[in-house]
Amino acid sequence: MPVIALVISLIVASFAPQALAPGPEALVQEGKKLFENTCADCHRVNGQGLPDKFPALDRNPFVVGDPAKVIDTVLQGRKGKLGQMPTWKDKFNDQQVAAIITYVRQAWSNKGTAVTPEAVKNRRK
Repeated sequence: MPVIALVISLIVASFAPQALAPGPEALVQEGKKLFENTCADCHRVNGQGLPDKFPALDRNPFVVGDPAKVIDTVLQGRKGKLGQMPTWKDKFNDQQVAAIITYVRQAWSNKGTAVTPEAVKNRRK
């Protein structure tokens, strides 16, 4: 009898919905909302930033370049010529950071690749 119960439970489990990581489109949609509510005050909804205050993200080679550098900037903040970006590592989880970065890398005229929550988790360490 225990073998039959095991077989039945395996069959039932195979039909149960699996938790899937969100695809790039879901990340973009989540990232857009988070960006508009958090980042747009400085970088503007259109990604153009404010001259001499906050850098533009649209058409920015840094933004569409090495994703690890962008992840590090969002997590750790950055001090530059135009001022300082705050750290977001304590405000956003890996999923949210991946969503924001994926959105920024694919919004406006940017054509960067998606960033996964796993990539953020690896950089957060």
